[in-house]
Amino acid sequence: MQARAWSDGKNTYGIRVGKPNRDKYFDPDWKVIEVDIDGRFYQFNLTPAFWRNCPEFRDRGRPVIREWLQRHRSLRWPRGQPPQVELLPLGNGKFRLLP
Repeated sequence: MQARAWSDGKNTYGIRVGKPNRDKYFDPDWKVIEVDIDGRFYQFNLTPAFWRNCPEFRDRGRPVIREWLQRHRSLRWPRGQPPQVELLPLGNGKFRLLP
C-alpha cells in the first residue's frame, strides 16, 4: 500500500496510511501492529485517534521511523509534501516498510 511519512514538526515521526488504507488493511480489534523495518520487527500502538482522524502510527519514545527516514528518505520535506513510502501487508497485524 502507498503511505506517507508523517511528523509532528518536532521529534516524533510516523507513517500515515490514510483512511482508505486503514479501513482496508487494519483490523479495529488491533491495539498493536508489528512492522518489519530493515529486517527487524518493531511494535507500534494504534491509538484511538488512529481510528478517528489520525490514521498514522508513530515512533513515540524511540526514533525507529525517524532513523529509517533519515537512512532512506529525508527528515525534511516541503510543507504538505511528505515522502511517499510503501507499506507491505504481511497478514495478522504485520507489515513491512520498504524503502
